[in-house]
Amino acid sequence: MEPLYRTPNLSKRAFARTNPQTIAQRVAILRELLPGVKSIAEICCGDCSQQWTAYRQELGVEVYRGLDIQPEIVAANRALGIDCVCGDALAEITLRQFLAFEVIFFGPPLSIDCDGHQLLSFREVTPGYAAFVQLLLGELGYNGTLVCICPKATTIGDVRWLYNQIRALREDFGLRLVYSSYATMTGDGVETESRLKYLDLWFSNQLEDSWEIRNNEK
Repeated sequence: MEPLYRTPNLSKRAFARTNPQTIAQRVAILRELLPGVKSIAEICCGDCSQQWTAYRQELGVEVYRGLDIQPEIVAANRALGIDCVCGDALAEITLRQFLAFEVIFFGPPLSIDCDGHQLLSFREVTPGYAAFVQLLLGELGYNGTLVCICPKATTIGDVRWLYNQIRALREDFGLRLVYSSYATMTGDGVETESRLKYLDLWFSNQLEDSWEIRNNEK
C-alpha cells in the first residue's frame, strides 16, 4: 500500500516550485520533439502558473490541465484561470480525464516537506512511478508522451528499472530522452550556483526508443 502523499505547508509558502529555467528547458524539448503540440497535462502539478503561461505563450498550447490532491493549491490555480482538477493521481476515475492529452508530465513531490531541501530517493517518491504507469499505461491504455519528473538522486539503474516496468506493460512505449535539468536560480528566482534539479524521463509511443542522454550543464 502506498504511504500517505506528501503535501506542502501552505502557511510557510516555502514549498518547491518549478523554476523558470527548468520550464524553459522543457519548452525547448517540446518544440524539438513534439512540434505543434496542442495539449499538455500535469499530474501532481502544485503551483503550475509559470508553465501554464509558458506553454500557451511560447508553444501555442491550446489545452492545459493540472491535477493536485491539495484543495488549496487547486483553488489558487483556478483563481488564475487554470483548468485544475482536485484528486488522487492513482484514482482511475480521476486519471481518465487526462487520457486525451498529447503530453502528460508526472511530477510528484520530490522532498519530504515539499520544500526542495529534504530530498528523496527514486523509490521513496510517492505517489510512486511504477504504480502510476501501471494505471496510466497498463490499465487505461494511454497513448502519447509521458514525462516522469524524477529526483536528482535517480540512478541509471532506477531508469532501467522503470523502463522495464513500462515495457512489461506496453511494448510500444520507449524511452526517447533522459534529460538532466540544471538551473542557476531557485523557484523564487534567486540566483545560485549551477545545480542539478531534476531528471526528466521522456517515455512515448509517438517517439523512437533511443535512450538519448542529455543535460544542459555548462
